[in-house]
Amino acid sequence: MNGSLSGGSRGSVSGQQHFIKFFSYTTKYFWLLVIPLLRSLYSLAFSPDALGSWLRGSWLDIIVLLAIIAFAWLRLISVSYSFDGEKIEVRRGIIAVSQDVVFYSQISTLSLKQGIFYRALGAVKVYVATNAGIFDRADITLVMKKRDADRLYLFMKRSRVKSLGYSVSPNKPRLLIFSLLFSSTLSGVLVALAFIMETSQVFDREAEAKLILDTLSEFANRLAHIIPPAAAGVSAVILISWLTSFITNLFYFWDYIITKTKDSIYIKSGLIAKNRHIIYLERVNYIDLRQSMLAMLLRVSSLHCHCSGYGSTGRSELSVVLPITPGKEVRSTIREVFPDYPSPELSVKSSLKALGGFYFWPAALELIPLAGYIVCELFMTQWHSVALTAFVIAELPVVWLAVTKTLSMFITGVGIKEDHIVLRYLKGYGFHTVIAPIDRVTKVVIRQTVAQTVNRTCTVIVYTASDSRVKHKIYGIELDRALRLFESHGFDLYFNESPSEGW
Repeated sequence: MNGSLSGGSRGSVSGQQHFIKFFSYTTKYFWLLVIPLLRSLYSLAFSPDALGSWLRGSWLDIIVLLAIIAFAWLRLISVSYSFDGEKIEVRRGIIAVSQDVVFYSQISTLSLKQGIFYRALGAVKVYVATNAGIFDRADITLVMKKRDADRLYLFMKRSRVKSLGYSVSPNKPRLLIFSLLFSSTLSGVLVALAFIMETSQVFDREAEAKLILDTLSEFANRLAHIIPPAAAGVSAVILISWLTSFITNLFYFWDYIITKTKDSIYIKSGLIAKNRHIIYLERVNYIDLRQSMLAMLLRVSSLHCHCSGYGSTGRSELSVVLPITPGKEVRSTIREVFPDYPSPELSVKSSLKALGGFYFWPAALELIPLAGYIVCELFMTQWHSVALTAFVIAELPVVWLAVTKTLSMFITGVGIKEDHIVLRYLKGYGFHTVIAPIDRVTKVVIRQTVAQTVNRTCTVIVYTASDSRVKHKIYGIELDRALRLFESHGFDLYFNESPSEGW
């Protein structure tokens, strides 16, 4: 288990994974066996007869538990690693041994993540990703002791160009204000769900669900005499979700710093959980400026980049290069970190002929809560106040979607400039401005629905190089203009490939 280092950067380090990895090799049933066994053992009056009775009644559970422990231990010791100044090697297996060798020059992203528990135990999750990875997963995933992870990071850093080109860290008071303004209830719900999913791998799901339901029931009962229970429950969920998002954003970006050298980006972040990333600039597939409606009105945005392994190594992982920041500073960062990327200018924009298509989903989604409200009014009149409250609350996100769709009509479009393609579009409630080198575009699809054939508009779908399926959909472009733009730049177009995908 112990790592070794010799000869400075030319030496080598070898070792096995941190012992904490043992628990991820067990299943959730491990805990379902351990807890009842320990509880029944604790309740015994310690005597030879009582112990013998316990063994006779629990022998099968004990055998299964020992088997789980044995298999987990074999999996733990069957993985070892070594690395030096040029490469990292990972060996797996005891009888049939396989070996992965990755040279640092092939690595797109090296990520080191240390959560609260891992930090307390001196362990670090290490992800090594190359462009050979598939399905949005790292090529190599290990749990190392912190000293070994630090050495790997140092070796990787020494293998890259060392000259410092640019460094920036967000202003902390401004970060606090932006976290308050732009934390979203939806992202808070996603973080909470990710936590529950992680927890469910260890604890009994039935017991976990009972605990959550009991807590919510008690909360609702206490507020029932003040405000309607339905409104209280929804308000509590919204408040807690927003607070979760706010705390997560603040802790994730508090000590955030990005440093750029000639060939790489170095990113450090985290107040309690610590994260470090090394991103190879030549492997970046595209950059993405993201904004919400409020962020667009205030002229601020966050800058993301897509590179194999970055932002895809965990459920709450973010592909951020610069947290939400005033537009002037974002543009300055792009000039310094991605100097070859042009300013986002559009050659063709969405047409007002496609006005009806922009409102298709808001109109369709609006019918769901309306139908539910009508059913309650017809058949469950005693639920009138609850149904009305639920209807109004359910309509709010639909109305907001319609507002964002209205704005997106005036900014959606495609541009090609200086061997780069620029894509502006709305996805969900978020506005995206994507800039990608043309050689990262793998396919362009021009698609028309039945309604679009009438007004001669189309949807442009651009696929970019990725370790997962990434596509960018730009709706409402005039068909003739789209065809001329892409054909003039030598693109092979796929026309009407997926006409059944809807609006």
